[in-house]
Amino acid sequence: MSRSTVRYNEKVERNYAKEASELVAQLQGKQLYEMYEIVSNQLKRANSEERDQELKAVKIAIEKTPGVEKYRLDRIWNGYRSSMAANAKPSDGFTKPAKKKV
Repeated sequence: MSRSTVRYNEKVERNYAKEASELVAQLQGKQLYEMYEIVSNQLKRANSEERDQELKAVKIAIEKTPGVEKYRLDRIWNGYRSSMAANAKPSDGFTKPAKKKV
């Protein structure tokens, strides 16, 4: 009876910032904001440490991209903070009463 040796996968050092900047370099215009929205939604969920580091690196790379509107990124990350948006209900948008059917 022989014993098998256990081999552990050694963790490789990754440069998350470089990988993220290469990914962001391929995106243009609206794609940057769509990617930022995806990243912000994923960061608000429970992820592994490695996944969190990847997402944070992409978020920082998008924020450092020249020509990106900081205000728009802030709205994607934080949402709209007005009292009307915070307290809105679906019924607030429809104000026309239903007509009686004869």
